[in-house]
Amino acid sequence: MKKFFATLIFLISMIFVSNSTEAAERSEEDFIGASYKSRVVNCEEWISLRYAPSVDSERLAMIPIGTIVVTYDYSLEGIDDFYPVEYNGMQGYCLRFYLEYESDAGAPVR
Repeated sequence: MKKFFATLIFLISMIFVSNSTEAAERSEEDFIGASYKSRVVNCEEWISLRYAPSVDSERLAMIPIGTIVVTYDYSLEGIDDFYPVEYNGMQGYCLRFYLEYESDAGAPVR
């Protein structure tokens, strides 16, 4: 009987843990508004473009260092340290630590 309850408690805790890792959600509103050019920096080779603003979210693409991407609302603080980004026609999220505003790019892209 003790094994049954221990297993039951373990399964319930796993459900709560898996739900908390998926807490970050994608919002199409994140990709509306001013957009700017940003360069991928501070990495060895590439960074991940994620479906949602979470390191646990699905990786959509690997963006090489030095690549210019479109960053939405760069002036905002970001979403849990992520910025909404467009790369090769895909919209997703990148950690803002790896993005540097391209000051020579001038005005917003759109």
